[in-house]
Amino acid sequence: MIKRICLLILGILLSGAVSVWAQYKPSPKAAKQYNEALRDVNSGKDEEAARKLKKIIKKNPAYDKALLTLADILVMQKKSEEAILYYQQLTLAAPDFSFKPWYVLGKKYLEKADYSSGSKYFQQVLQFKNAPKNALLDAELYLSQCVFALNALKNPVDYHPFNFGDSINSEVDEYLPSLTADDEVLIFTRRTSQSEDFYFSVRQADTFRIAEPMPKPLNSVQNEGAHCLSADGNTMFFTACYRNDSYGGCDLYFSKRTFEGWDRPTNLGSTINTEHWESQPSISYDGKTLYFISNRPGGFGGSDIWYSQLKEDGGWGIPENLGELVNTRKDDISPFVHPDDQTLYFASEGLPGMGKLDIYLSKREKNGEWGKPQNLGYPINTERDESSLFVNLAGTLALFSSQARDSRGANDLYYFELPPALRPEKVIYVKGIVKDKDSGRPLASQVEVVDLNSGEVVHNVETFYNDGRFIVSLPAGNSFAFNVNRQGYLLFSENFTIDSNRAASEVYNISLERIKVGGEVVLKNIFYQSNSFALEDRSETELRKLAVFLQKNPSLVIEIQGHTDNVGTKAYNKELSSNRAKTVYNRLMELGVISQQIVYMGYGDSQPIADNDSESGRASNRRTQFRVLKL
Repeated sequence: MIKRICLLILGILLSGAVSVWAQYKPSPKAAKQYNEALRDVNSGKDEEAARKLKKIIKKNPAYDKALLTLADILVMQKKSEEAILYYQQLTLAAPDFSFKPWYVLGKKYLEKADYSSGSKYFQQVLQFKNAPKNALLDAELYLSQCVFALNALKNPVDYHPFNFGDSINSEVDEYLPSLTADDEVLIFTRRTSQSEDFYFSVRQADTFRIAEPMPKPLNSVQNEGAHCLSADGNTMFFTACYRNDSYGGCDLYFSKRTFEGWDRPTNLGSTINTEHWESQPSISYDGKTLYFISNRPGGFGGSDIWYSQLKEDGGWGIPENLGELVNTRKDDISPFVHPDDQTLYFASEGLPGMGKLDIYLSKREKNGEWGKPQNLGYPINTERDESSLFVNLAGTLALFSSQARDSRGANDLYYFELPPALRPEKVIYVKGIVKDKDSGRPLASQVEVVDLNSGEVVHNVETFYNDGRFIVSLPAGNSFAFNVNRQGYLLFSENFTIDSNRAASEVYNISLERIKVGGEVVLKNIFYQSNSFALEDRSETELRKLAVFLQKNPSLVIEIQGHTDNVGTKAYNKELSSNRAKTVYNRLMELGVISQQIVYMGYGDSQPIADNDSESGRASNRRTQFRVLKL
């Protein structure tokens, strides 16, 4: 039992033993007046009922039923501050009468960030074993939030938010920000008196230009809200509400960028969208998993986080719930899966935190499931709602929306440096321009990135004639094959191994060479076992790519060439390079290439392309390449 406090309410001092107040019996007259007040409530005469109850309580300050009924009426009348007084009076007059005043007062203290008082009240709620199950579960949750918050206040995280400034923020609401992988373009939602629309701003030196509306048809006369971009920036997923083709209130849509601009948005269909609410999409770095929130049946509480996986036919699979470690009895919203594919940021009301919506992160475990959420800490989280955090690809900056003291009048966009302990795994982006080697003009082409360990395509990006640009993100810990293809041109081959020492970005100006006699391509994704001509499994992607290239150009004749460094005897190197070239030849034959299109030759160490005085130079010389012999 919490320490008894003397409280003067309506001119009467309340005090006394619990046993006295808990057994309060009203006089017949008071009981009759109480029943009359109840009839008024049932007739919708709340004002009259409140007047009668106050009169009863003035003469019977310990009348527990009257106190509770009056407080509840005042809550319905949105007179919460006055209601609090009567709830407080009831806890003193009859502390064992009902869990409700303790519960209401506990929530009030939690909302005011008085976590010490709140914890005491929720402890009292838990003494009422016969209270409704949901009330007891809530009390346990809110007690855990008070305990967490008291500790978080003593151990604040490093947090220094900055306003994006007048070029981005205005007197109306700005929220739901995102950045492209290179941090060059900021996209967000702005709410005006007429509608919600998408805006964008391009970086200029150390700042951003004045924000402009996104072009039609992304923006319409209707509302457009939460969004996300695919890693290549060519597909936008977003929320739109009450459109003619919607399945319910708010649905998920997508639009693709083409040479002419963004195409007409398309509803993601009945597999994703339902008669219920779907919103706040987040797409994985490889474009194969779509995360979103929905209040559809089958969840754990209010809004839950769901996900759907892309099928081989290009459609989306039946959504699955993200699970009870992330989703709770309360609302769980604003999922953002970082391009590392290992870190999920989201907001929840149902986990230990500072109260209301807090932001959390969850790390993917070895079994592929999302692990126990971690609160981002105070003062990132406060007693107010926090949600919709976006973390840039480098993992260093977090973007969010808030109505802080230096806002321009409503919710503004802010950013802050994310503390190292809250950052995702290392990710790089590869950015480039594909051009014709001879003319230098941009080329439309296909940029494909394959995980060499799994053989799965993680990016398949189309560049356009007007700029030839592309950008893809790659998480740490894997090796990737990187190919650029265009009909009439030779292949382009590269590979990356993403480790902690690699730079945050790679920038390439890729010059594709037209197919011609004498043209050569180093096949950088063909690998052999050490001092052997046996191919490693991760070479299969490149070999299949070369086989398709030859089948699309049936008149082409090429020579497969094996080359080595100068370590070992010339005879040994000649034999090793020849056997390696033959192994590639044989595998191409197995993949359906006709023998008239390929010959092979081993050149040993006779044709170096780098010096043999360093390991990096020797590695460059150990290569397989092809040369065009005949068109």
